[in-house]
Amino acid sequence: MNATLSVQELWSQIRMLPAGDRHWLANKLYDYEEVYEKEEERLTPYTMEELHARIERSRANIKAGRVRTTEEVRRMIESKHPWLCE
Repeated sequence: MNATLSVQELWSQIRMLPAGDRHWLANKLYDYEEVYEKEEERLTPYTMEELHARIERSRANIKAGRVRTTEEVRRMIESKHPWLCE
């Protein structure tokens, strides 16, 4: 099922929720913001040394045959998470 709401319609729906449900939603949104901000703080750019190390690991994996084709990965995702491939 797909649902499309404008921001105004969504706000209207939120305002119609019972107070307890609005409180729950507010807490969920607050928690999400807190987690998102912490994640942003934790992210830092790779150094050149880290990038070169990743490239070397990838080359070693390719040489050792530790790779999958796009189709293999797609089949794995479809079997595990079919809703992602609709």
